[in-house]
Amino acid sequence: MLKSHWKIRNKSVMFDAFATEYDFAATLQSKNDFFTKNLSTSKGTALDIGCGSGILAFELAKYYDRVVAVDLSEKMLDIARQKRPAPNIEYIQMDVSSLELDRQFDLIVSASTFHHLKHLPSTLQSIKKILNPHGKVVFLDNVSEVETPATIGYIVGATKDFVPDCSKYGFRNASRLLKFRLSPEWLKHLASDRYLSEGTFKKIYGRYFPGCYFVKLGCFMGVIWEHL
Repeated sequence: MLKSHWKIRNKSVMFDAFATEYDFAATLQSKNDFFTKNLSTSKGTALDIGCGSGILAFELAKYYDRVVAVDLSEKMLDIARQKRPAPNIEYIQMDVSSLELDRQFDLIVSASTFHHLKHLPSTLQSIKKILNPHGKVVFLDNVSEVETPATIGYIVGATKDFVPDCSKYGFRNASRLLKFRLSPEWLKHLASDRYLSEGTFKKIYGRYFPGCYFVKLGCFMGVIWEHL
C-alpha cells in the first residue's frame, strides 16, 4: 500500500488546520442515509475514500465485515482512530489521486471528496479496477454552475443559517458551527474548491460508470452504479 511521504504531508496541511472543528461540524450535521440505503448485496469489504474523521466509515462497519477508510489528512485520521475505532476498520493515510490498494471491494463510497481532485477520470478508472464483480459504488459530491462560488456567498449563507441552526442544535453548538464556517482556514479551503456543473458531472461519471443513476440532493449529486 502507499505509505505517507512528504507530498502527502504537504498537501494535507490545509485539512489539518481545521480538522477538529470540521469533525465537530460533520458530527453535528451527519446524515448517512444516502449511503446506508444503497449498500451492496455482498457485505464483505467496503472502502471509504476521503473518510475524514471516520463518521461514514464507522457507520459502514456496522454492516460490513471489514472497512478500509483512506484520507489525505493525518490529523483527520488521528481523530477517526481516537473517536471511531472498531476492530473491523483500517484507517490509512493516502492520496486518492494515486489510489493504490492490494484488495477488491464490495462497496466503494465517497462523500464530498472528488471535487478536490485534479485528475478525476484517472481516479474513477482506478476505482473500477478494485471493485468486485457485482460490487457497488455510491458517491456524493458537490455540484455548482459556478466553478468556484464567491467567498461572500458562503459568509452570507452561514450567517443566514445561524438562527435555524440554533433551533436545530442549540445556541452553543450553533455558535461554534458559525465560528467554524466563518474561520479564515475554512473560507480559504472553500476558495480553493473547484466544482463541476450538473451537466459535466453527469457526463464524466456516466462515461466511467455506464448505466449509473444520479440523485440530486440540494447542492450535492449522488451517483450509484453496480458492477453487473
